[in-house]
Amino acid sequence: MKKILLVVVVVLFLSSINLFAQVVEEVYVEQIELEVEEALLEVEEALDEMNINILVGRTTEDAPKMGIFLSDMDFEDAYKMHYPYCYGVYVTGVTHDGPAQKAGITKGDIIMEFDGRQAKFESNLIKLIRGKNIGDVVKVKIYRDEEIFVADLTMATLESKDTDVIITKNGLKKKKKLSVGYGGGGWLPVWFVDDNEFEDINHVLEAYGFSGLNEEGILMQGGGGNGNMGKGWFIGGMGAGYSIDKKKGYTTEEGTSVTRRMLYSNAYGGVTLDKRFAITKSMVASLGFMLGWGGHNIQISQTDGDYDWLSLNDDMDSSSNNSLELEKNYIMFQPKATVMYRLIDWLSIRAEGGFMLSHSYTNGWDAISCEDNFEIANSPETPYQGYTISIGPWFGF
Repeated sequence: MKKILLVVVVVLFLSSINLFAQVVEEVYVEQIELEVEEALLEVEEALDEMNINILVGRTTEDAPKMGIFLSDMDFEDAYKMHYPYCYGVYVTGVTHDGPAQKAGITKGDIIMEFDGRQAKFESNLIKLIRGKNIGDVVKVKIYRDEEIFVADLTMATLESKDTDVIITKNGLKKKKKLSVGYGGGGWLPVWFVDDNEFEDINHVLEAYGFSGLNEEGILMQGGGGNGNMGKGWFIGGMGAGYSIDKKKGYTTEEGTSVTRRMLYSNAYGGVTLDKRFAITKSMVASLGFMLGWGGHNIQISQTDGDYDWLSLNDDMDSSSNNSLELEKNYIMFQPKATVMYRLIDWLSIRAEGGFMLSHSYTNGWDAISCEDNFEIANSPETPYQGYTISIGPWFGF
């Protein structure tokens, strides 16, 4: 089983490295794409002269249309176009002689408002369009070349030759590019399955008379978020933690009744980098990793509650009143895969699986006293390693 896990981790790690390499490659790919697009543009113009149309789909004939093709904005688009607003829908193409073209809207415009209402997302704008009737004249606020203007657009049906679903980029006919989303954040419940079944942790807890952690796993609670940096790359951060607090009665060797208390916690967090791929209009998948830090902390204390201001030193010398704090820290690396499905414009459901790896920068565990660390002899290495599974809501897409 461990060999299989090792293979999975290696594959995910190599995939992450490959995603970084794609950023460099895309610089050269873009140059090639521009040359190809220029050649295809010449072909398209020749086809237009011969009145040849390429059919790749049809829309319903009785619904009002703008004759337009859309895509959600991302950070890269907004930055390149010097677009300063956090809303808007990008025009990827218009149909020939359609309502949008007649109103002066062209590929590359950003639709800011439709009939006085903000166009926040592609799906939001489509709903606004569907709420109109054939013949309605609406005002469409457009951003183009760092200027804003308003176009009067008359809703209409499209003739059969104009209903061909053709997405254009620089005048080229091609299928519409699916959006990989814009980012967001949410609550992250994480089920962590420790490779070592918490053996070292439970050894300490049980030695002091407390029940150990569930060997099948623990449910950690956390949160995270990310944003689209362009070309499907998302950068963000996340963190999750778990803690328990238990008390019990205990009788010391001196025969004194005391109360023992145990506090255990573990947590991890860091920076995330993911490469997203659009599967459908409402579903995306991503590969990436989290790089950060984490650790375990155990605090054990006992007291009889009988303190005297005049004999505090004697109280500390007594076995009835003392405490112990143990700590183990790590550098964390988590390769992961994520699938997200958009339910509505601002809410998605997110599922993620990963494998946590760690490297400790200390030998064994440390004992903590007044913020000073003391190495504990014969203490185990206790790797922070195992599966992580998370399913929860995500505000955004």
